[in-house]
Amino acid sequence: MTRHTITAVVLLTLIVAGCSRSPNPAAPLSTEPSISRVMPATLPTLDPATIDNSDPDAVAIAFAETSYTLLPGVDPDMNAGMVRAAAVLEPKLANDIRAQVGRSSPGYEWRQWAQVGAMVDATAAIDTQEVPPQTDGEAYRMVRVTQTVENSTRFVARQHLVLLLTLVNVDGGWMVSRLTQL
Repeated sequence: MTRHTITAVVLLTLIVAGCSRSPNPAAPLSTEPSISRVMPATLPTLDPATIDNSDPDAVAIAFAETSYTLLPGVDPDMNAGMVRAAAVLEPKLANDIRAQVGRSSPGYEWRQWAQVGAMVDATAAIDTQEVPPQTDGEAYRMVRVTQTVENSTRFVARQHLVLLLTLVNVDGGWMVSRLTQL
């Protein structure tokens, strides 16, 4: 036998061995359905009884989480979340935001999320960045918001943003009077 013939026989043997069945059968494919998340049909408004409005941190976090949790297929635009948080907004700001709902075009990303039936779930935390000192009537809070976008079967995206909130003390309870997204 020539060297080329021996090499060809060895290669053919390896190929055939690779195609043969293993003595250990492969694990059967799972017949279990994939886990899916039930998406809500609507989102609740912020109930002021569920937060300590004497604590500006609690008000800031409740506002941010409620405002930035959204249902793009149901909500007309991103202002809808802020309307749901109106219970902790200073009345003039709440009225200004209500007047803006449905007036702006939500944009490409919003339409994409709506098409896939996504929910935008927000979590918030007070940021450690320095802000002006708190007085009896006014407080500033930097709030870091993480938005996780998912539909019923998969993760879609994650976004981070920072808010600078101004809170005012109205009759012993803190309310958001101004917000700036940084």
